[in-house]
Amino acid sequence: MAKYPDVAAFDLDYTVWPCYCDTHLHGPFKPVKSKNGEVLTIICRDGYELTIYKDIPRILSDLKENKVKLMTASRTWAPEIAQEILKIYKVKYNGSLVPLADLFDEFQWGERSKIGHLRDGLKDLYGSNDLQSKNICLFDDESRNREVEKFGVKFVYVTDPENGPSWKLYQDYLNGKI
Repeated sequence: MAKYPDVAAFDLDYTVWPCYCDTHLHGPFKPVKSKNGEVLTIICRDGYELTIYKDIPRILSDLKENKVKLMTASRTWAPEIAQEILKIYKVKYNGSLVPLADLFDEFQWGERSKIGHLRDGLKDLYGSNDLQSKNICLFDDESRNREVEKFGVKFVYVTDPENGPSWKLYQDYLNGKI
């Protein structure tokens, strides 16, 4: 039986998309619409093409449909780029096309620990920064961020830089297999 968290936090670089947005990308960005109207790929002014990981829309939609608060937790040096591309990507959710940014409830950016991101995000969402007061998970590609587990946060290690977090990894997390 799947057990959903109260809050699911996502690193962005190599967890939602396969690049460092603060070093690989330069605006302006051109959206590439798919046949169904979704924008899952963008092209930056240098011609670099960036597609979000295949299972990200499905994972985020499933979490939202199950009343989970979604948060970004990114050490990016260029939050303005991350914000911009999150608004350009368009995914199907509840029968509509919505900017990927609209699926997130909280945005935490900056060069600090993920513990700081999570605490500040919880404070904004719930008025308390006690990480042990909620069931929280962090999807992240950097093993150093496993330190969040000291505070009761479930660390979901994204180890595949080509495909990002898979539906199977997500299901394994929900079913307590990792």
